Amino acid sequence: MSDVLTALFGSKTKARILEVLLSNPDQAYHLRGLAQAAGTDSGNTSKLLRVLVEGGVVRALPESPSTRYSINLDSPLTEPLRSLFARAGSLMEDLRTRAQTLAAAYIAVFGSQAAGTADALSDVDVLVVGELSSVSAQAAFKSVGRQHHKSINVVVVSPPELALQLSAGSAFWASVATGPRVDLKGAWSDVAKREAVADPGLGLRSLPAGQDGDPGVA
Repeated sequence: MSDVLTALFGSKTKARILEVLLSNPDQAYHLRGLAQAAGTDSGNTSKLLRVLVEGGVVRALPESPSTRYSINLDSPLTEPLRSLFARAGSLMEDLRTRAQTLAAAYIAVFGSQAAGTADALSDVDVLVVGELSSVSAQAAFKSVGRQHHKSINVVVVSPPELALQLSAGSAFWASVATGPRVDLKGAWSDVAKREAVADPGLGLRSLPAGQDGDPGVA
């Protein structure tokens, strides 16, 4: 769990319970099942659920023999919370830890996970900019996907090829360049600038307009 989320929500327990509910919006949990999934105790989980239900963030679904709980998708707080946890939750932390072990100039999550719109069935798209094979890059993230029950799709591109694709106006790479990304290693702006300098003919066309200082998270 991210230290930032723990600080924001006051405890690791609160952050973990919210993460489980937000990451599985179509699932309803019994109290003990939720506590087990979050790695927390039932007493603290029950106390937090009462607050979240009263605040409208969580729905309580009475049924025999016990109540089930699920995230309230109609709450105005749900989407901002989902976006926050998608960018800073335990999945992203584990991906970031693994990314640091790879010899690559830049690694990031893009697509629905970076945008905060992913659901339980969404793939996690990972971009790797470096001189390594797709097979080795995919294998590097396999254990993280297994741990989080997620399918991780790794796209590998060499720095020169990335610059060439951006210069050529590739629709896919333009969408990656201008869309939301979450940095796992390095910074997008550094990679784009380095390639522009290496081949002056590319100029700043390898940098999308307005993203010269892009921190990597849109």
